[in-house]
Amino acid sequence: LLIQHGYVDVTGGVATEGRSEIRADGRFSLGYPRRDGGEEIDARIIARGRPLRDLRHAFELDDWPIEGRLSGEFHLSGKYTRPFGFGRLVIDDMTAWSEPFDTATAGLRFEGVGVRLDAVEIRKSGGAITGAAYVGWDGRYSFNADGRGIPLESVKLVKCERAPLSGQMQLAASGTATFAHPRYDARISIADLFIGDEGVGLLKGDLKVRDNLLVLDQIEAASPRLEISGAGRIEMSATADAELALRFNRTSLDPYVRFFEPRLSPFTSAIVSGTIRAVGQLANIDRL
Repeated sequence: LLIQHGYVDVTGGVATEGRSEIRADGRFSLGYPRRDGGEEIDARIIARGRPLRDLRHAFELDDWPIEGRLSGEFHLSGKYTRPFGFGRLVIDDMTAWSEPFDTATAGLRFEGVGVRLDAVEIRKSGGAITGAAYVGWDGRYSFNADGRGIPLESVKLVKCERAPLSGQMQLAASGTATFAHPRYDARISIADLFIGDEGVGLLKGDLKVRDNLLVLDQIEAASPRLEISGAGRIEMSATADAELALRFNRTSLDPYVRFFEPRLSPFTSAIVSGTIRAVGQLANIDRL
């Protein structure tokens, strides 16, 4: 360490906590904001396995709903809380809005008031989401993303023990809002959708997230045994309170009813047309 003029110049600095490590070389101000108006940081920082909440706290983004273990290299200069520079990060064991992911990688460009994330790639159970984003230190964000090959059975939001879903999901999403009040739109399609062992076929539709509410619009599914369209709302909470309206046209209903009423006679069958309105908790079928 070399300390002079209110700075500490660090060579070969290492800080560890548990399994995480931060290495630093460069100049750091001993206080901020500086009375002389000088820059507060000019350094190269390498992180390994650091909890992401520490970085969120440093930039006053404690309500940012993303967790994980951060690794990366950063070249920063300027103000501590408004830096300029560049870098690259990797987040392992990531969780975003309560949805788990395997890893996320991105290039970084720090612009003083925020950071741009380029060439973002998020991996989930063999599938991938790619795109770009901007995060402002005032809690605002914007992004666009395309996803492909995501196994539906790995998506926590749609898990249902009595009627397990499977299939391959594709999506295109974008949004501009704040982390405290998220808003984004997505177009999804799910190929080879199954409910348990019963095939549904292709499902597609539009999704909108408004705060903690998931709005479903123009949802359509079709196969030789099923033709359904509908819309509704699902609360993104532990109980998944929902209000759904579904329309059926010449659909074999009995295979899907048996997921919720297994005592239905195997000799009972029905091909139906009509509408169903469902209100209650998706996470607790007894309350639906």
